[in-house]
Amino acid sequence: MKTALLLALVVLTAGCQDSIVKYLGPENNEQESIQTDSMRFQAWDLDNVTDTREWNWTITGPQALVHHDNFVHHGKGQITIIDAAGDTVYNRIPLEWEIDNATDSGQAGAWTVKLELFGARGRVDFSVVKAP
Repeated sequence: MKTALLLALVVLTAGCQDSIVKYLGPENNEQESIQTDSMRFQAWDLDNVTDTREWNWTITGPQALVHHDNFVHHGKGQITIIDAAGDTVYNRIPLEWEIDNATDSGQAGAWTVKLELFGARGRVDFSVVKAP
């Protein structure tokens, strides 16, 4: 009886290893570049990462292009962009691979770019630039 209980406990523990929540850290080699009208964020070797990053970003036009080079093969992530008036101009789930999206038109100025990761594995690599 004790052996069966111990075996069940080992199986359950092994099955729950994915439930260990990790946060973005040095092992993810985060890199960001934020300039007026362009920004980029990268993080590598995500392993069940649940975390949020938020940036204030200045854009001199009403619309931006979001380029995704993300590869999140487990879990999910989303990018939300809010314009200077407080309106959501971009909200995408999941993070994509080699795809470009345009934000909705919004008020130029200080925009907020927010990345949320939920149990993500893989890598995040996206850029946001002012639309021509």
